[in-house]
This record gives sequence, C-alpha cells and structure tokens, in this order.
Amino acid sequence: TSLSPFNSAPDTILQISKRHPCSSTQAWIVVYRSRPVENSLNPSWDIGEVDVESVCNGDWDRPIRLAVLTYRKNAQDIQIGECETTLRAIVNTQSDSHSTATEGDIHQHGFPLQRSMAKAKHVGRLKVQLAQVMDLSGDNDFDDNGSSLLSCDDTIGGDEPYTIDISALPQPIASPATFQDYINSGWKLDFTVAIDFTSSNGDPRLPGTLHDQNPISLNDYEETIVSIGNAVAPYTVESLLGTTVWGFGCKFNGVLRHIFQCGPDTKVFGVDGILQAYKSVFLSDLTMSGPTVFDQVLQAAAVQAKKYQQESIQRYLVLLVITDGICDHLEETKRKLGVYSSVPLSVIFVGVGRADFGAMHDLIKCSSSARENASFVDFRRHQHDPCSLGRSALEKLPSQVVEYMLKRKILP
Repeated sequence: TSLSPFNSAPDTILQISKRHPCSSTQAWIVVYRSRPVENSLNPSWDIGEVDVESVCNGDWDRPIRLAVLTYRKNAQDIQIGECETTLRAIVNTQSDSHSTATEGDIHQHGFPLQRSMAKAKHVGRLKVQLAQVMDLSGDNDFDDNGSSLLSCDDTIGGDEPYTIDISALPQPIASPATFQDYINSGWKLDFTVAIDFTSSNGDPRLPGTLHDQNPISLNDYEETIVSIGNAVAPYTVESLLGTTVWGFGCKFNGVLRHIFQCGPDTKVFGVDGILQAYKSVFLSDLTMSGPTVFDQVLQAAAVQAKKYQQESIQRYLVLLVITDGICDHLEETKRKLGVYSSVPLSVIFVGVGRADFGAMHDLIKCSSSARENASFVDFRRHQHDPCSLGRSALEKLPSQVVEYMLKRKILP
C-alpha cells in the first residue's frame, strides 16, 4: 500500500467489509481485520485467510469494501481510505491478461483509495500481492467460481436475510412433543426487545461508542437485533415479527427511567421497524444515565406472558435484553427469573462491549425447582457472524418452550 503524505508514518490495519443483507439501511459489516503494521507509509500486511461465504455469501460479484485505517490501541480507529470492489476483481489482479484498461491499471498499480465512497479525494493505492481461493475441505463440490455447492442452512446468498431454523436446534431428549409440533398446532412466538441506554455505552454522537449512529454500518445493538429478529420472525403471527421495543437506564426531563417505550408505536413490525424505533430514541431529549436494572422490563414482560396464560392465548414470549453492563440488582433479578419460570416467557441476554460478563452467566442459573427460562450470549464471541450469534442466542429456546408446555401438561 502507498499512502498520501502524513506528518508521521501511521500504524495501519486492513479491513474488509461486506454489505449487510438483512437491513434496508444498506449498512456494511466487517468480516476481516488484519494485524497492525507499525510506522509505515507503505505497509504490507501479513497474509490472512477468510471464508468465501463470510466475505461475499459465495457471490464473487457481490460488492465488498477494502479499507485502510490508522490503528489506535486505546481509541477508535480512523479511516484513511477505502475502495469498493468484488472478490472476482481481487482474484483477477493475479492474472496477466486483462479485458479492460482499468483492470490492467489495477493489476500494475493497485486499487485507488479515496477518503470515503462519498468523497473521491485520492489518498493512495492498495496493491494485492497474493489472492487465491482454496478448497480447504478437500472436496471437489465447487462450481467454476470456486464457491462451494454444498448447502448451508445458515448462509444464504443474494439479498435474502440470514435465517436460522429454530426447530432444528436441540430438543429435550425423549420428549413426547417437539418445538415444531407446538408451532404446527397453532402456537406462536411473541417478541419484545429491551435496550440498554445507560451512560457506560458512551456518547452515541462519538464514533466507536456502542450506540454509534454510523449511517453506513451497524453497531453491536443493531447487529444483535437483526440477527435474532430475523431468526424469530418465521415463528411469529403471520411471520410479521410484531415487536414491543423498550429502553432502560436513561433520564427524560431529569427523571430516571428503568423502562420506557422506544418510538411512538406500542408495537412495530419487522426488523426494520425495531431499528427505526431504536434510532428514534436518539432524536429525543434523553440523558444516558444508570444504574443497569432489568427488574422492570422483566416484570413487564412477565405480566404480558401471564396474560397469555390466563386467557389461554397460544403465545410464548421471547424477551431479548441487550446490555453493555452487569446487572446492579443481581440477586433480585435472579429471584424474579425463578418466579417468572411459571409463565410462557424466555429471556435472552446479549452482552455487548468489553465488560466482564462473568456475573451474567451466574444470573441465568435457575434453582432446582424452577424451569430454565434464561440464557446469556457474549456478543464479542460471535462478532461479524450473524448466524453464529443467532444460533447461540436461540440454542436453548426450543427446549425451554417444550419444558414449559410439558410442565403445564399442554400437548400439541
């Protein structure tokens, strides 16, 4: 890489992103980041390996972005320049024959980098020294592009959203009924999202904070909503994903709120509806505050689930709680989860950010007399892999649903 003049040679990383297929925001998600190269205006990064499906969903002509960023250990990285290309164009840089003058120029000099895709200011060039596609499986089930022809339920090409077949996740052993049996008999999932707006998330106006409102990329909260929301949607009423969206942990007009409605509507529909409700909060006069308290959102969800139970409505409520911190009322929250095990409710906690979430794992451990109804996932372990995040978050849901039904002596 050759970069335009700097006052001093920066530390840099190479980043690869693909367009997110799940949202109308046309955001991009990072699929690869190199190790930093220190103090160089002509950095050469180590060879890295990344799965073709992860880069472009197996579509060699799907747009991807290559970006060079200054690496800052204790602060947000700053983009120097980027270019938009395809996997096919990258691989073609290794060929000596080119059909256009542009391909020949890229082969010889590298991809031109500009400040951003909206600003055409030239800041350098990115030359590909080595690019090849390898079949690491040892099989020959590849098409002429080299992309695998083997089917994979959790990786879908084109512009279709990532989906996860919840019914295929683990079920109770020797159970007289399965999760899918209950769905087939008329039971549906209901979905509620609770979002952490405590001050430990950082100022959303600043790049790199957890609620960063970057128009071209999804933050960790949005990534979680998209991944899990798309997985739950097929099992909701008419697959519309009607959702209640709550926030907690901030002040309005000086009053601390441990639960409040996000957006003007009590119920929104689809992943995009959830994202719009979430984003609308930042247009209000909120003051991010604290502490991190789950009690009220858990209670509100349990009240709704209890209503389904009392009125014999075939609904099972899934509450998704996305948080960056440790619960301040840990024992009380754990007690409430035990109490709420008697209603049709499962709670999925997803931890974002860099907190030590060890206490959250302890939180979800139920008493011997209570039905397991909670799970926890650390977002960082599944970052840039929506399928893995969704699968891990929902892994226990089928068995939790079936266990509730059998304890209530409800058969399909």
